[in-house]
Order: sequence, then structure tokens, then C-alpha cells
Amino acid sequence: MRNLRLLGQGVWYGIRTRINHREPLFRRPDALALFARVFRLAQGRYAFEVRALNLEDDWLMFYIMPEDGFQLPEIMKWLKQVFAQQFNGMDGRAGHIWGDRYWSEILEGEPPEEPGNGVRPLYEGIADPPCFSVFSPCFPPFPPHPAAPPPG
Repeated sequence: MRNLRLLGQGVWYGIRTRINHREPLFRRPDALALFARVFRLAQGRYAFEVRALNLEDDWLMFYIMPEDGFQLPEIMKWLKQVFAQQFNGMDGRAGHIWGDRYWSEILEGEPPEEPGNGVRPLYEGIADPPCFSVFSPCFPPFPPHPAAPPPG
């Protein structure tokens, strides 16, 4: 049985998740473009801030702070599920894309604006993430979407 996920309001989480069988999926430009598109859709559907998005070959790591009324598990479930469905359809596959659930940790300290600000790194051993933010060259520029109103 997995550990209970700790949740809070107005806090930053460090998120890590990996691709199934450690397949270097994010080396593929089509997979990277699809992930960027799905991530944009998630931003339009849910209200959250994200920083330090880092796509390694087979890992996804970032900091996220859901706004009031939105829950981390709901955001992550939607993001991973929609990416998997669309990637499988695009690639003619069936089955799992993600290797496991995601790992999350509530971060202590200041917002994760820059590397080295005292916030613990998401993944030890990564000194310079290649995709430091969703506005980096890894993602083509996109306009911010107005977030959906909180449920209820």
C-alpha cells in the first residue's frame, strides 16, 4: 500500500513521474509537442501555477501550486490520463504510458522561482534542467488561458 498523499491549500508541491519501462519518450519532438498541447489544456481547465517544468528523457518533474478549490490529484490524473490517451491514439499504441503514480512532496520555503533558492530540488543529480519553465524553448510560446472557476 502506498503512503498517504499529503495535501494542503496554497502550498507548492514538487512533482515527479516517469514514463513506463523508462522509455525515452520526451526525446521525440511529437511527444514533446503533444505534452505541451495537453499541458495548455490543463491550464485552461484548472487553476494552478507551475514553475521549473523539467522534461527529462523519461521523467517529468515540476513545481505546482493549485489555486483554492482545485485539488492536486484531480489535476495530475487529468494531465496524465489525457496525455496517455492522445499519445496512444497518435502512435497507434494501447496500454500504459506512465510507469507509476506520481510522487508529490509539499515544499518548504519560498516559491520556486529560480534554481538554488533554498527549495529542495525535485530530483537529486539534475543541476541545470533543460526546460526550466513552460515558457522555455522546450515549449512554443502560448497565451495564458483563463482558468476555469472552482468547482461547486
